[in-house]
Amino acid sequence: MKFDPQTFSGQLSGMPPIDRAPASNVPSRPQGPISSSPVTPLPGTDFGRISAPLRPSRLITEREGNAVSTSSPNQSMLSQQLPLPDTGDSADLLKDQRTLAPGTVLRNGRYRLRELHSRQDWLSGVSEAMWIAQDAQRSGSQVMICELTVPESNSMMVQSMLRAATMALTSAGRHPSIPTLWDAFSDQGQNFFVFESFEGESLLARMRRTGRPLAEQEVIECCLQLIDLLDLLSQQSPPLVHGLIRPEHIVMSLSGNQYLLTNFSVIMAGGATQFVSGIDRTQLSPFMAPELPRGTIDPRLDLYSLLASAYYAVTGSIPNGHSGTIIPSAQNLNPNVSSAFDNILMKGLRPLVNQRYQHPLELRQDLLGLRSVSGTITPKNEALISASGGPRPALSQSTISVSSQQEIPDSVAQVLPGLLATGMVDDDDLSTMLPRPEDLPPMEPRNEQLQSIIWLAGILVCLIAIVILSRGLI
Repeated sequence: MKFDPQTFSGQLSGMPPIDRAPASNVPSRPQGPISSSPVTPLPGTDFGRISAPLRPSRLITEREGNAVSTSSPNQSMLSQQLPLPDTGDSADLLKDQRTLAPGTVLRNGRYRLRELHSRQDWLSGVSEAMWIAQDAQRSGSQVMICELTVPESNSMMVQSMLRAATMALTSAGRHPSIPTLWDAFSDQGQNFFVFESFEGESLLARMRRTGRPLAEQEVIECCLQLIDLLDLLSQQSPPLVHGLIRPEHIVMSLSGNQYLLTNFSVIMAGGATQFVSGIDRTQLSPFMAPELPRGTIDPRLDLYSLLASAYYAVTGSIPNGHSGTIIPSAQNLNPNVSSAFDNILMKGLRPLVNQRYQHPLELRQDLLGLRSVSGTITPKNEALISASGGPRPALSQSTISVSSQQEIPDSVAQVLPGLLATGMVDDDDLSTMLPRPEDLPPMEPRNEQLQSIIWLAGILVCLIAIVILSRGLI
């Protein structure tokens, strides 16, 4: 028996099996058509290059090699200036190890695999391969499909892991900055998870395009937005761990004011520690926390990976401390990095987990002190009320209202519990929302002395009237 949401979805709260809704009834997200152009798989590959939305009438066949020739001249120089992240896998290894090939059709012809985006190998023959694919029921629009290879996937332990991952990813996908889980099914002996595809530019793609590190304030804003997401995920029960945060999985929306988190690990979402405990560090991305091979899966992994990505974004250097070497100071690699931000990065990348940031709000508090007052893309942080009832900082009110109104496109998401609920403003943020005295408009000129005399005369008249009436009654 293989994993199939149609089998287990009916067991959740007595709900009926999944009834796939037609794509025509699926509401679009606020960002508009969400897609990204295909790229050639690279070590630590990236799909977040800016592109035009997909046209339903044709397949997109443009390759990244063609796009490079029309980009900025600095892009060709980036390989000499900035090292690209490496997960330990080469393109040849990816080609040799994958079981499916581009052009493979899945789910009775609905999905067609187009290009391998990235791959992560775990223990015991378990692997996750992320594919760029097309969905025929959505007019050929682009989707991301995670091909999950798990030997003995019919075992109760694996089935339980798949159910837990599906529920966690569906709940998290209700947030507009996290890809929606649209479908989950089994085909050709493998398990597949279908996610929406975001259109935008990843941090890695932006650095390759410009040929230089990102500005500190831009990276701080990115971290603050993603910390809100990580705090939200940590409130789930059990907490949801992304597991694969790195520069190519952090995407800036085309509007330029929202950072998106993509490529969640199904294995991490399911809490499958048995597939990571004891893994060789050479199989892991240098952006992963050093304690992961010990089988530790908790939200602190994502905090490390986020700051490791921030370190790379401002320095262009990979913070590879897995070999026991000390990570160089970010300020030494880039003098434009402030001492305060350098201290935050150094604390967040310490080798011992107990010496690093323990909670997203702890890191958020330190970063708030560095945010530029004249920043251009940071809305005021407000609060969400979690499913457990506790307040936490989150994104702007406009983002919250969109999240609360949107519906999950497929019934694989509709049968599972929601994650977000709108709430009130956090008391800690009230002070940041009050205007400064110098920002208030000037008061209208008034004759205060005349008004005081009028009020006093009125009070005296009232007192005299009261005395006269009281004597008359006597």
